[in-house]
Amino acid sequence: MKRLIALLSILFQAQAVFAQEFRLAVISASDLRELAPAPVGEVQAVAELSGMEEREAAAYLADREDQSGADEKSVPGEPAASDLGGDGFIKLYHEWNKEVLAVRYRGADGRYLPEALAKVRHFMRCRLTGREADIPARLLEIIDAIQERHGDKTVTVICGYRSPELNGALASDSSGVAKKSLHLKGWAADIKIDGVRTSALRNTARALRAGGVGYYPSDGFVHVDTGRVRYW
Repeated sequence: MKRLIALLSILFQAQAVFAQEFRLAVISASDLRELAPAPVGEVQAVAELSGMEEREAAAYLADREDQSGADEKSVPGEPAASDLGGDGFIKLYHEWNKEVLAVRYRGADGRYLPEALAKVRHFMRCRLTGREADIPARLLEIIDAIQERHGDKTVTVICGYRSPELNGALASDSSGVAKKSLHLKGWAADIKIDGVRTSALRNTARALRAGGVGYYPSDGFVHVDTGRVRYW
């Protein structure tokens, strides 16, 4: 037994010398406990809501933006809805939340269905905070008309409503994000359709003359909103 203890002592000493010589760290059980992943259910809510990496989420949360003041791009009151040629049924996929929504938002009598609008409101929620905003039916008509003109394919939504926290963080990180974006009102959406050229979506959206259209070919999406007719 004494010989075994002596042998183990020599081995432990050799391990320490070896680690020091080659600058290796000897990991203990307490180190492993610190490195172990957090138990299921202890993940922060913001990570679940945003789908962003922890570093990204922390950067967004650290930023606050003053969104006061009039927006010259907007129109007075909620944008008036009108049939732009869609069939009243939309199929959407949210790129961040990984959700699918297929819903009839306009009935055969031309009336908008409150239950469907509530589903759209939730679907378009801010990806960072989870907060929701009313989405004007006119925005759905724009998306529906674009979808109808491109084979009724599912429209991917990259961004719908943005909370001031998210928009402020994006604006501080990129000059391409308006500090008074219509996303803040729920009046805008960034969209794409798999298999359809971004330029084709832009041309279709412009032809509707129903609001603003932003063209972002390098990012692969088109911005559509219910503000004044303008293009960039």
